[in-house]
Amino acid sequence: MLSRRSFLQSSGGAFAASLVAGVTMPAAVTPHQPDHIILGCRDIDEGIDYAEGLSGYRAEIGGSHPGRGTRNALLKLGERSYLEILAPDPEQPELTWHKEILTLTEPLLIGWAEPGKNIDQYAASLRAKGIACIGPISGTRANPKGEVFRWRTVMLEDDKAGILPFYIEWASDSPHPASDAPGGCLFIRMSRAGQIIMTPSPGPGYQRMIFSDKPAQLHVTIAGRYGEFQLISRAVPSEAWLKPHR
Repeated sequence: MLSRRSFLQSSGGAFAASLVAGVTMPAAVTPHQPDHIILGCRDIDEGIDYAEGLSGYRAEIGGSHPGRGTRNALLKLGERSYLEILAPDPEQPELTWHKEILTLTEPLLIGWAEPGKNIDQYAASLRAKGIACIGPISGTRANPKGEVFRWRTVMLEDDKAGILPFYIEWASDSPHPASDAPGGCLFIRMSRAGQIIMTPSPGPGYQRMIFSDKPAQLHVTIAGRYGEFQLISRAVPSEAWLKPHR
């Protein structure tokens, strides 16, 4: 987290670093296990090979996302947690979700899902706080065994390159993808460098400050057959709401 001195130095002393509680992400992103973590790649086989080199386990194809232009492969991270390797689906005409995977030169952490319940209420609470979001949106996918997975998600309009989560609620009659995902990996921890704004300006007079020399980035640590390894998101500039010094 950026210190008061760091903010003052970065802004030439023009602003007082009066950060408002609740408008920035804490350093520890989540104390519990995420529903799943998304590793984006241009090609599904490339992503599977990459994850196997890190973890020692080979992911299996999960299926396609109809209407989104993607397909995935999965690795288990725990009883109800998994790594999703996401790539374009050549059988679909258009990629409408995570379009950035087309430009990746190597696999990259591009998102993560927070498990939740009462997702309609959660979406309403985000909007009440002025946090722009999309959904709830229903999704479905069938795996090669014929199992059908059903879920609903709420996504932030700006997830800061996957540093901020989206929220997922699985249908009560749907299996969870981790239940038969291959591998024996374990989620260890998730941490973030830098600072991210989540809400609109907390009041009159605040200005959004960007700190390009202080990157914000998500780090996920996973234990695999070869030991611990990390997946890292794209870095974006740190930011904060600051109020002019009077």
